[in-house]
Amino acid sequence: MSKVVVTGGAGFIGSYVVRKFLEEGWSVTVVDDFSTGERENLPLHPNLEIKLHDITVREGLDELLKHADAVIHLAAISSVPACEQNIARSFEVNVKGVENIAKASLRSGVGLIVFSSSAAVYGADGEHSESSPTRPMSVYGHTKLLGETILRCLSDEKNVKVAVLRIFNVYGRLRAGKGFLGVVDQFIEDAAADRPLKIYGDGRQVRDFIHVDDVADAVFSAVEKTSAGCEVYNIGSGSGLTVAEVAQHVLESFHRNASNIVYHPARVGDIRYSVANISKAVEKLGFNPKRSLKTYIEDRARGAVSNGLIG
Repeated sequence: MSKVVVTGGAGFIGSYVVRKFLEEGWSVTVVDDFSTGERENLPLHPNLEIKLHDITVREGLDELLKHADAVIHLAAISSVPACEQNIARSFEVNVKGVENIAKASLRSGVGLIVFSSSAAVYGADGEHSESSPTRPMSVYGHTKLLGETILRCLSDEKNVKVAVLRIFNVYGRLRAGKGFLGVVDQFIEDAAADRPLKIYGDGRQVRDFIHVDDVADAVFSAVEKTSAGCEVYNIGSGSGLTVAEVAQHVLESFHRNASNIVYHPARVGDIRYSVANISKAVEKLGFNPKRSLKTYIEDRARGAVSNGLIG
């Protein structure tokens, strides 16, 4: 049986990745400090092992990664505002943590690392291909780009296979929990509770929204199909919507007042237009995003009706 280690596996994306590998017959070890991840996110499964560990602590990492065929590194501070508020901690987790995982993987003989990067590395507006310039506008984006650099150097110098996934805006979280909620799921939570939807900026920001199940599929494909070197892939839907369009569809689906939106000042590092060119992932990974954002919102609204949250 093949074995994979998933750092941050008890988090939002991590828990879906864990389920994907278990469904495919892999043995999975989750490494998480549970600062934002939760045990409740993970299934009970005979091939799942859970280890409490902080990736910023080097001691003990080698043992956790031993005998793994691949490491999927998802553990990070993923909230842009949280990174701005505590820059030192952001670099400790998002940069030093990557270095620790990279060196432990090398010492433990792990041949493949899949790294969860972000569209935030691009910075500038545009439809981004993997060759687009990287000019991060936020602390979070800078930390992710530095993480990529560390792993690229590891691949070049030590012949370790690396797949970098630049993930765009992920949705699909079914409960709030401790972690950061993306804008789609925050809108849904607020609409279900009949709270105003908060938009930062004018709402005309264009984003590429990708369902978490599609992200998990991409991670699995990256493990199966990365054969050499360091490859970078955009993981998104390949199309964009404005934040205001998403808000309006949520309000309509939940039968809330269409004007029930509160505008706040734009956040630091907020990009106006960010859409993924996914042609490389389609060609090399067989990536095929299947889930519809519109259908997801409507399904969540129907679920709220059946649960008595809305009339």
